[in-house]
Amino acid sequence: MVIGFPQLYENYKRKSGDSVALTFIFTWFLGDAFNLIGAILQKLLLTVILIALYHCLMDLTIILQIFYYRFTRTHHLDEEVAPLQPQQQTRYPSRREVFQFRVKEFFVILGELFGVCVAGVVVYYVASQFHIENIDKDDKMELRLLPQIFGWIGALLYLGARIPQIIRNHKTRSTEGLSLSMFCFSVMGNVTYCLSILLYSTKSKYLIVNLPWLVGNGGTLLFDFSILAQFYFYRNSEN
Repeated sequence: MVIGFPQLYENYKRKSGDSVALTFIFTWFLGDAFNLIGAILQKLLLTVILIALYHCLMDLTIILQIFYYRFTRTHHLDEEVAPLQPQQQTRYPSRREVFQFRVKEFFVILGELFGVCVAGVVVYYVASQFHIENIDKDDKMELRLLPQIFGWIGALLYLGARIPQIIRNHKTRSTEGLSLSMFCFSVMGNVTYCLSILLYSTKSKYLIVNLPWLVGNGGTLLFDFSILAQFYFYRNSEN
């Protein structure tokens, strides 16, 4: 649920969303939308449905934020431009400063991930007090054509969504403006998402029914790790 907040905050700090490839976020939104429809029709776990719904809202929020900053910037182009100031000499950070920043960034992300884990345990404890009955497994194991179609479309959109962002990062040789925390949360979310399905049941028909959601979320790990690698290599090359 927190995956989009780091990027929202990053865009807010920079007053720009240009670092996020629009094709990436639009494809991500379509994947979430098809995922939501398929999950409802297939009567999957309640957490799967709620997360898909929430992600659709989060995607729309990021999209609206990006267009807002683009509209604001275009509007300001018509205003008077301030006279140019004398160029100042650029000061590059020392290796020690870079190292200190990396250590601080590491512990911030580690603290965020720990906070999410604690929150997950608390939410589970609160939810368990309501004694919500599980949907009968027979309903889950019934293979339905239409939801499977939606599920596989969503899976393919998930797998392709990150490719435009990877290409953009490669062309610019930079990940500046992207939130590292968002992709760390994405990896952790996709891993636990798949585990929540697998730990519920390992019956063959159950796995076949849930296969689009397993492929869509598990397969994106390869692309998430690719973006994390770009964070490492491009930031080091910049330094």
